[in-house]
Amino acid sequence: MKTTGAYKIWRIIYPIGIYYVVSSLAYFFLTLLLGAGEESYMLRQMLCAAATIPFVWMHYGQDRAARETVYGRRGIRPDARLFCTVAGSLLAGASLGMAVNNVIAMTPLIEASAGFQSANQAFFAGGVVFELLGSCLVIPIAEELLFRGVVYKRLKLYFGVTPALIGSALIFGIMHVNLVQFLYAAVIGLLLAFVLEKTGKLSMAVFGHIAANLVAVLRTETGWLEFSFYPTVNGILFTVVMAVAGIAVVSLFYRRK
Repeated sequence: MKTTGAYKIWRIIYPIGIYYVVSSLAYFFLTLLLGAGEESYMLRQMLCAAATIPFVWMHYGQDRAARETVYGRRGIRPDARLFCTVAGSLLAGASLGMAVNNVIAMTPLIEASAGFQSANQAFFAGGVVFELLGSCLVIPIAEELLFRGVVYKRLKLYFGVTPALIGSALIFGIMHVNLVQFLYAAVIGLLLAFVLEKTGKLSMAVFGHIAANLVAVLRTETGWLEFSFYPTVNGILFTVVMAVAGIAVVSLFYRRK
């Protein structure tokens, strides 16, 4: 029974359901406590993400313990290879994140997506401290535990690497609801799953996620590199450079054994 397709699908869907039930309940009570104003939106999102971490960690910890029983435990050595891996994860997340954001900004998608505009307005309505703590720390940890640590790993176990890469990226994108965030999250999700696959370390996917979100927040709050959002010669050239840099890092990861 435990090898049936229905059981496998359930094992993948169940943690996602727990994540969103806990998050929704936390959001409901936090809205009662803090109000529904946009100025508290990011604080509520951060606290909701934090509330999900213990529940997702239970699934992640069980899966990790099972893998370690079979393959043994892999230690982390603070050497030059680890430093290069961390740097590569950060660079890949930041550069590809900027490239994808720029491409989307150069299309009519943002103007056509009322859902994205509403979410984006609420996201940046609060203080920058909550944006940094929430979007650039707590939320990446919570989402990587779920979508790469649990969902990707289980998809890989049941269906293989390629279906897991594509499937986890699509699920990650779908969970972001609107089309703009779907496209961005699907591409970044594919990158982060690939980083996890080639490094064997969930922490590297977390670093890549943090870098992508941090760059996005800094660009919006400071106007840094604003020219690259527009389909001018400079904007397109910068976007191409960022895409090439990200792809170059991905190719280096691909060659790793």
